[in-house]
Amino acid sequence: MQSKKKTLLRIALYIVLAYLPVYVLGFAFSDKEGGVTSALAGNSLMLFPAIAVIITRLITKEGFKDALLGTGRRKSGKYYAAAVIFPVLLPLVSGLILHLFIVKSGSIGDSAFCDNGMLTAALLLTAPATGLAMAAHGFGEELGWRGYLTPKLEELMPTPLAIVVTGIIWALWHGPLLAYGYDFGRDYDFFPYGGFIAMIVMCIALSAFLTWLTKRTDSVYPAALCHMVLDLTLTSEFSLFAARADGTPFEYRVSEFWVLILSAFPVMIVCGMVCMVLLRKKRISD
Repeated sequence: MQSKKKTLLRIALYIVLAYLPVYVLGFAFSDKEGGVTSALAGNSLMLFPAIAVIITRLITKEGFKDALLGTGRRKSGKYYAAAVIFPVLLPLVSGLILHLFIVKSGSIGDSAFCDNGMLTAALLLTAPATGLAMAAHGFGEELGWRGYLTPKLEELMPTPLAIVVTGIIWALWHGPLLAYGYDFGRDYDFFPYGGFIAMIVMCIALSAFLTWLTKRTDSVYPAALCHMVLDLTLTSEFSLFAARADGTPFEYRVSEFWVLILSAFPVMIVCGMVCMVLLRKKRISD
């Protein structure tokens, strides 16, 4: 009982430290459209989960032995590969779904993705390299969410539930930006609550995949790499499918709010469910 209480206090301390600066800076420097007016504030937001971990571990005197800072177990290379392949393929598969089911008129051959082959190839080839160069941002979040919060929650609940709770906390951490239209815009019914719900679903699904990477390697680096490449590729690649070669958007069967959700979320959810099953099987076998 005493151990669970200690874990709860550590989780609470971590969440306060991760949330407080993001909410203060997010609202103070908000451009009221889902972004921030200060480049310094914007670039620092993703580092606060890591900063919160460091402060929490120092205050609680936990140390850093279980911080998952090693490069991983032997034969972890395939998981590093998966960390890059998934975020690069996600917008490609999502683009196919978009044109199969959501675009009302026009074909994938008319899209900027197919028309501008050199730009598309450049995005695909440079995204992983750029992700590596900017991995500090992904590391900042993953050291916190997958490297600290999820393992702490696992001390209190089964892994699948810990993944769900982490996903919810991670999603709501984006609150100041979601409140003004981050990722999902402003022109939809139930704004901004629909954006919050969509972000929760997305973060739970991605949390499962990122946790799977972390547990298979005993390292936060594959998840950090995946997180950063995903941030760089999803919007940029998908936008090439969503517009014609001249830059004009296609006509859709649904409102703009639903375009990315119906295109990309099915892929994320299926991947997340598979990872949940794999993690459960691993736990049972152990």
